[in-house]
Amino acid sequence: MEKNAVFGELLYVGLVFEKGRYKSNGIWNLSYYKSLKRHIELLREIAKCMQKEFDIEDDNYFLRKVYYQIQCDAILNKVYSFKVSIDEITKRNCLITVCNSDRGYVKLIKLIIELLESLIFELSKGLKKDKEKICRLIFALHNLPRVYLGKEKCTLCLLGQGSIDLDTALEYSKMSMDEEMKVYYKNYFV
Repeated sequence: MEKNAVFGELLYVGLVFEKGRYKSNGIWNLSYYKSLKRHIELLREIAKCMQKEFDIEDDNYFLRKVYYQIQCDAILNKVYSFKVSIDEITKRNCLITVCNSDRGYVKLIKLIIELLESLIFELSKGLKKDKEKICRLIFALHNLPRVYLGKEKCTLCLLGQGSIDLDTALEYSKMSMDEEMKVYYKNYFV
């Protein structure tokens, strides 16, 4: 399996889930808040792993860690529909074996990480959090990992979702931002 395809799919599935379950109004109960923050922190760690140089042992160790973390979470276990277990993949010795690092995506993964960190910062404000900004951040993020997808790519969830090009992903992200965010993240859209 290819590193960016596997982790990109996990990012995409997670962000689409958060976009779908997002509560824009009303009072958030504590379990929703904790679950959202924990999941966004996991997604940030996945994105940071994608940013690192390819190391077959470290990347496969991290993949196992993420897999088991998802399996132990009652909500996330339902979201990530793994088509094959990590143990089965390990037996076949076909975990992450390669990384097709397209240098054009360096800026993209930096944008994803920065948006996730902004989201975590906003969530950490407690009662002073801006739910509208959180919503815009999630919506701005959710299409960005689609550049890593592909119908023929071998991954854990086997989404078979077509990819989009980098410019389209950035345009979708920009459409979800308000003017303040567009100014703040303008370096990524040049």
